[in-house]
Amino acid sequence: MSPQATGRYIRIVGSFSLLVAILFALAGVNDFTGANDLFFRLASSGGNGVAGLDTAEARLAMAIAGGVFGGMMAMYIFITAPGVEQGSDLIRKGSIATFLVWFAIDSGASMASGNPSNVLPNAVFLVVYLTPLLLVKRPV
Repeated sequence: MSPQATGRYIRIVGSFSLLVAILFALAGVNDFTGANDLFFRLASSGGNGVAGLDTAEARLAMAIAGGVFGGMMAMYIFITAPGVEQGSDLIRKGSIATFLVWFAIDSGASMASGNPSNVLPNAVFLVVYLTPLLLVKRPV
């Protein structure tokens, strides 16, 4: 994959993910798309959907999680994409490490908290975010 094609892929996937992060952050306020309810039914609230976010603390946690995810996607779009296009191996490797740390912490905590089903979507996201970073042709 060329550095330019990789940058385009990262911007497209990152922009879509940034939108998802905003919806995720708003899960405790409004779920006008129904996507959060489906996600929470499958992965996070014991089958209760957004109704499982029944305390102010749970809604706050979702707002924070969405904000952190949004920040990570901003890094992906505004730092990783141009860095990869410019041939920065430091940024490429740092981005790989960032996603691996996220995966380990999020998946480990999901398992420890009794939500092992969240590991599967995490693995899918990891593949989506890491594939271009692993396949980009590095400068010689």
